[in-house]
Amino acid sequence: MTVNELLSLTKIVRERLNELKHLRNTVSVKDTYMYGDKERTTEPQYDVKAVDKKIVFLENFLYKSDAKIKTSNAKTEVLGLEINVDELLEPLV
Repeated sequence: MTVNELLSLTKIVRERLNELKHLRNTVSVKDTYMYGDKERTTEPQYDVKAVDKKIVFLENFLYKSDAKIKTSNAKTEVLGLEINVDELLEPLV
């Protein structure tokens, strides 16, 4: 997999992760009210453990892919760009 493909995949995974977190925080339960507002029944709509397991799996993937991209970038040289860093960063004085 190329770095570009992995970066694109991580973008998709981040979006999915945000959707799952939103799901976990907002619509994972269904509230039913009976007799006005006096009696409330809460039923889970999704297996909370399964949603959390998927979130952790995606977070681990993002962590590992970020580490691999950084390792790859540390080994990759940019060709055709000759710069004298001292001259580039010298003060204007």
